[in-house]
Amino acid sequence: MDVMGFTKQEQHNLFRIIAAILHLGNILVTQDRSDQAQLKDTSVAEKVCHVLGIPISEFVKGLLKPKVKAGREWVVQARTDQQVLYSIEALSKALYERMFDSIISRINHAIDTPGKKFTTFIGVLDIAGFEIFEVSLIFFTRSRSI
Repeated sequence: MDVMGFTKQEQHNLFRIIAAILHLGNILVTQDRSDQAQLKDTSVAEKVCHVLGIPISEFVKGLLKPKVKAGREWVVQARTDQQVLYSIEALSKALYERMFDSIISRINHAIDTPGKKFTTFIGVLDIAGFEIFEVSLIFFTRSRSI
């Protein structure tokens, strides 16, 4: 990261996001008698909020009883434990995706040289892209040996 020009503060912020994502996976959700979700222990959520710099009360309220717009009205909707787990998963994915996109954008900007467009860039293959690449490589290798 030093080579790519990330400042110490930027690196620290990236590590904070990674720590938050890892802690999000440790949040335990239960349900009460009326099938409403509750956090079994708020200490893990407190760690998430600490590294992200957000208030714990708003975070818990947003997970367990988010405000949803219904027509012109905002209503508080109680969630089940499974819905809260889906929300935590979605939050983790969104944090990771945005962090990853910013890293890739930053690296592409760092290695960009004026006048030489598309000669050097960092490319990322998803699973499907990697499989296509792998099959192409096998086909290319076999056709060269024939």
